[in-house]
Amino acid sequence: MLVIRLQRVGKKHQASFRIVLQESQWKPQGKTLELLGFYNPHSKEKKIQTERVKYWIEKGAQPSGTLHNMFVDLGVVAGEKTKVWKAKKGSASEAKPEAKAESTPATEPVEESKEEVAEAEVAA
Repeated sequence: MLVIRLQRVGKKHQASFRIVLQESQWKPQGKTLELLGFYNPHSKEKKIQTERVKYWIEKGAQPSGTLHNMFVDLGVVAGEKTKVWKAKKGSASEAKPEAKAESTPATEPVEESKEEVAEAEVAA
């Protein structure tokens, strides 16, 4: 199956992407059948060969989720955007309120037990 995906190029911390046509089993950095454009996320610069993209989609090529959303924005593909990004389970923002609620009652019994230990040593 043919896919239209992003291929990362550029220096470290200066990523830019090629929009390429590949077989789905090939590595993203591997061989490509056709170069369809490029995207620079830092400068928001995009250049896409819309006629070739439409041709390959008609032939059955599937764009990646990110590219599908980009094509919808540019009007190359009709339809709605798809949700591509998923939040991680148990993210840090959810865990913080629970940790604060648990730490408050947990500190009080620990302090009491230290006092009891000190009293027991004095009595002995």
